[in-house]
Amino acid sequence: MSTSGTTDFNLNSRTIIDEALRLIGVLQDGASPTDARANEALNALNMMLKTWGASERLWLMTEGTVTLVANQAAYSLGTGVRRVLSVRRRIANLDTPLQMVSRQEYYDLPTKTSSNTGLPNTCYFDPQRATKTLYVWMVPDAATAAAYTLPYTYTRVIEDIDSLDNDTDLPPEWLEVLVYNLATRLGPRYGGIDTVEYREIRERAKELMALLPTLDQEETSIFLSPRYQ
Repeated sequence: MSTSGTTDFNLNSRTIIDEALRLIGVLQDGASPTDARANEALNALNMMLKTWGASERLWLMTEGTVTLVANQAAYSLGTGVRRVLSVRRRIANLDTPLQMVSRQEYYDLPTKTSSNTGLPNTCYFDPQRATKTLYVWMVPDAATAAAYTLPYTYTRVIEDIDSLDNDTDLPPEWLEVLVYNLATRLGPRYGGIDTVEYREIRERAKELMALLPTLDQEETSIFLSPRYQ
């Protein structure tokens, strides 16, 4: 018998929630949860994804580009940016990395305004709740802004699940992990945490989660070197 030739299997959020509720014995086969119960589970699923989004994942790494503006030091990156990992200065497809500094190091710079312009070589990413801002130093002058761009690598925020019919913003390898970990979060709401079945579900959830880090590791060499001041 031949294989299907397809690799697009997925579950939407409604099905993930149904599977989790069946695991903890709240939902019978063939039944559907009430709207209230489904919405409670959807909130739990969204909160779980927000927590998971705090960890670095290769599949969340994304590329963006800042268009420089003369005499401008601050650039809004949008709320979908969680953390900036690296920034490069590019001209004619030639990239030069910028040094990323801490908040304190940036604010300790003596001059951060248009009175001190030139090629940006340093940057600071400020991830506030409502705004995500990249600050560059030196501040670009008109000639620099016209010739250079700043490509950057960032980890993006996992998308919200606004509807039960939405797919989750995760790779398919996470589907079973989602079901079991959602079940462990929903179990205490229905008084099942002292059962053998719930403990088995919780252990399985931990086992599945432990398998995933290998999917987010690059198979490259790592070189460490001291930083001299």
